[in-house]
Amino acid sequence: MAEYNYRIREKENAKEWQIKEEAGVHKGNVHSYFNEWVDEDQASESASEAPAPLQAERPSTSFGPRSRPFTRVTTQSQKVIYKRPPGKPKHKQAITFVKKRDNAARVAYRNGQPPSMVFDLGESLTDLEPSVARLQRTFEEIGVRFGSFVLPQRSLNEKKVSIWGNRRQVDETITELKRWRSCARTRHSGKESRPSNKDQFAKISSMTGDIWAADERTAKRDAERQHYQKAPQKGQQFKSNGYFLWPNDEIRAIDLFGPHCEALDPLRIEYRVYILFDEARSVFKIHSNSSAETVNQVIQRIENTIKEYVARDHRPATLLLIEPPSSTDYRPNVQIADGPFLGVSRAQSKIPILHGEKLDHDDISGLKKEVEKLALRNKGRTYGATQKVLERIPYYRGHLLMRVNFGTFALVKFQWPPGVPSVTLEKFTADVQSAGTKGTLIRNLRSNRAPQDIVNCCHQAGELFQAVSTNEESLADIPPQYAAMFYLRHPEKTDEMIQLEVTFTANNADGRDFEGSKALWIRGGKPDATTQAPPLEVFHIRLHRNSGISWQLRISAENTIDMSRITPRMEEFERGVRFKKPPADENPAVSGFKVFTSPPNLPIVGMEQKTTFRYSLKAQPSCIFELSRYDEYNGDDPRYPSSTQWAASLYDREWDVKLSDNARLGVGQSASWNPRTNPFFQPTHGPVSNGPHAGFTDFLLQVQAIAGFLDKLKGTSPYPEGTSTANEISQEAESGSDTTP
Repeated sequence: MAEYNYRIREKENAKEWQIKEEAGVHKGNVHSYFNEWVDEDQASESASEAPAPLQAERPSTSFGPRSRPFTRVTTQSQKVIYKRPPGKPKHKQAITFVKKRDNAARVAYRNGQPPSMVFDLGESLTDLEPSVARLQRTFEEIGVRFGSFVLPQRSLNEKKVSIWGNRRQVDETITELKRWRSCARTRHSGKESRPSNKDQFAKISSMTGDIWAADERTAKRDAERQHYQKAPQKGQQFKSNGYFLWPNDEIRAIDLFGPHCEALDPLRIEYRVYILFDEARSVFKIHSNSSAETVNQVIQRIENTIKEYVARDHRPATLLLIEPPSSTDYRPNVQIADGPFLGVSRAQSKIPILHGEKLDHDDISGLKKEVEKLALRNKGRTYGATQKVLERIPYYRGHLLMRVNFGTFALVKFQWPPGVPSVTLEKFTADVQSAGTKGTLIRNLRSNRAPQDIVNCCHQAGELFQAVSTNEESLADIPPQYAAMFYLRHPEKTDEMIQLEVTFTANNADGRDFEGSKALWIRGGKPDATTQAPPLEVFHIRLHRNSGISWQLRISAENTIDMSRITPRMEEFERGVRFKKPPADENPAVSGFKVFTSPPNLPIVGMEQKTTFRYSLKAQPSCIFELSRYDEYNGDDPRYPSSTQWAASLYDREWDVKLSDNARLGVGQSASWNPRTNPFFQPTHGPVSNGPHAGFTDFLLQVQAIAGFLDKLKGTSPYPEGTSTANEISQEAESGSDTTP
């Protein structure tokens, strides 16, 4: 695979390599590192031709012609030759780190052009808006909406703002600024006209001067940071300079970071450096008046963006594993029953169910070895896939969740022999693991019990669960947790769907008063370039005669909306969501009574109310089991649900603690946790099992125990036994329609 290596050759040619002279480089400059990309599968064969790979630089990959970085110091006389193998198409890049908030006006500001207009507001900015953060957010939103760029002056006491843009954009921006100024005056005048008891007491104003001075320093510091977003003046000299050679033929920098590398603005602001990209030479130039260590840190952060790109671009790990049935539930054949309609196309899914006669006693004794072998193989494949993903996602920025979800497994794309009512379990086990098979986990437990019976079953499962908090003496004292999930249209992009999830928890012992504890905005609707498939999905399919409860180990990346992109109307809607205390004779956890109200300033497409009971596992108190009820309200009576689903999930609180680091990562940063030194699966107190992966083995035992409990909670099967739809299955398989939900 030598042709896959980027070659480095020395060539003394001052005309082709004049970076040092052009940038005015002094002695002691910081040189960068170049990442050589080598196919991992052929790394051992090319070990004699290339330096040994740095294993710690980025997680390993396991598919296709993927790559691994090498590190080599370059000198002035060396030139990098980028060569793509003959016949190999250029990688289709669908991932970008840019938030796409830049426009032509901001680009003009970056290029150092003077403002198109200086507008006088008539009052100082602090008089109109005391909060510096809210003021900057307002100007940012105005610029995004009208295609302009608004920048305050150095001091918040000044009354003028600079505006970049064409004539139409400037006029619309000035009109919006006047409207904002009028609203700010009305808001402040309204506050002053309201009587207050504070007026009867003397005001303490000794800190007023310090507050104004702090605001002044904040404004000047922000103006200084914004200065580094522009290109430096030609011929400007710097104390330290660094270069990072970028593999532009594999990953285009302008596609990843934006035309002016605006995605690297946080690095410019944090380190006070200029970052430029020379596309002709495929090199990043870093100029700073600080020490060489600062430039080295910036180079390392830029290099880490490649590792994040690989983590996002990596093929998701998806496994479909058949969990061996018990000897009493074992049947030799598998049939298919009609399942619910899933996906955008609303195609009908299919539920696999065991079918046939029970085995004799002699056959059962011979089956135990096969069952143990299959269970051991499933455990190894699940652990291997999980560890590979966990080693890759420390560089993944975003809101990550790791959960075990329980429900009913449904096939959405598969092959079935035409005209055959059933197949053997061995054949189905092999076919379900083929590349063309796709499935999903339906969150609905499909229990035929009454809601009160479902809740009572969990309250009485003292051998499995215990209270999460020490304030509850028994499981029956655990108050539910309520959440409202609103599906809305974006206030500025009508073709884009968004989702708001607001959670309310009990703030007293009787569980009647609730207060908001968390709010999360999530993108919805059609996926875009930033929407990625879950990094990990491992399905354990439990085939029983009553379609047993299957489970799924899933690591997902929530497509959350950044705080800077939450508009004032969205903030107003979030603040307007209220918990309405139900009547004394109503129990919303049982009746599904609607307890949420919302403001009318955003159009609501749909709404779900989620009621959750949280229990801690007795065997492993750090693990939390959640039983949730989902209610939709589309019927004649808006107070009660038109449809209800029950769902269950399991997670370890340590998972959320570790993965929360990823939500706070900046550009080029990595999480502090390491899956090798700090594993995600810890053994229980007094390990149930021994061995190198005792913690993972104990985890699987807990999951299987809960799955068995949910089997009993579910009751009889809602699917008619012996319902075969082999002809329909064959027609769908031949059409090859993808019905991923």
